[in-house]
Amino acid sequence: MNNRAFLKSFFTAHWKYMTVNAACKLNLFDVLGETGKTKNQISKLLAVPEENIELLLKGLENIDFLDRIEDKYVLNSLSILLTDKHPESLKYACLNWSGDHLEAWSDLDISLKSGNSFFENKYEMNYFDFLNQDEAKLDNYHKAMFAYAKDDYCNITDVINFNEHKSVMDVGGGYGAAISSVKELLPNLECYLFDLDKVISKCNLENGVKLIKGDFFVEIPQIAEAIILSRVLHDWNDEKSNQILNNMYHALPENGCLYIIENCSDKIEVDLSLLSLNMLTMCESFERSSYEYIALANQYKFKFKEAKKLNTLQTILTFTK
Repeated sequence: MNNRAFLKSFFTAHWKYMTVNAACKLNLFDVLGETGKTKNQISKLLAVPEENIELLLKGLENIDFLDRIEDKYVLNSLSILLTDKHPESLKYACLNWSGDHLEAWSDLDISLKSGNSFFENKYEMNYFDFLNQDEAKLDNYHKAMFAYAKDDYCNITDVINFNEHKSVMDVGGGYGAAISSVKELLPNLECYLFDLDKVISKCNLENGVKLIKGDFFVEIPQIAEAIILSRVLHDWNDEKSNQILNNMYHALPENGCLYIIENCSDKIEVDLSLLSLNMLTMCESFERSSYEYIALANQYKFKFKEAKKLNTLQTILTFTK
């Protein structure tokens, strides 16, 4: 493929994702069931004109997200992961990258010039305050993050020896994927999940993790010997990160542990440039190196202990108070 041909194809690469995204929004994959359905059946179930649903079905078949057996369209190994009931569903992860997210990226040039996020530029508020105004968007976001986190934290107890503690709290932990992984393998450990009221109210953990409502910008309760702070600081600029770390310091007892889990640019082989552009336009932040996270924590007299690799992207930075 020559350069001109490559570019013409590159410009419309998002069509494939948006086709799958539309199918998720319509719940198309969910209605197919185990045996599949005809285009006429799907048209009636989704209340979409048959000629239009046929366009979508053929598009999904073309990009290998559906198979066709005689007159029926059936799920395959990709699309079954986009159904609600699948235990490893990525449906909400698929939904996450369109809508407001796609609109924010469309204004990336403005964020680059202003230094502000899309949400600050358009709505005069940060991304998370924007989400908190819409219960459905907030729920979908945390479902998406939970899907990613289930993979990210599956071996967290192999890397961190939580047996050293009597209690641990996951601060800003969303729907609790990280702390649930800990509790599952260490059922006698006292475990807490701390997040905003609107998040905790939607959390459906039934594994003994205690749910605590609050705001890490205001105050974090003094109830745990150790705190997990995973993929939180990268959402905030240095000023906001300092505020969070200050409250972390006051929440921990003397010799308590803080585990910061982040994509540290100096600890992985993956280039984080595009992810940092995403953080800029979404959150007015960026992906940092381990040295930058350590420097932030050192301002509050946290003592850096060690860095351990959690997975191909994330590193666990351990600090003591």
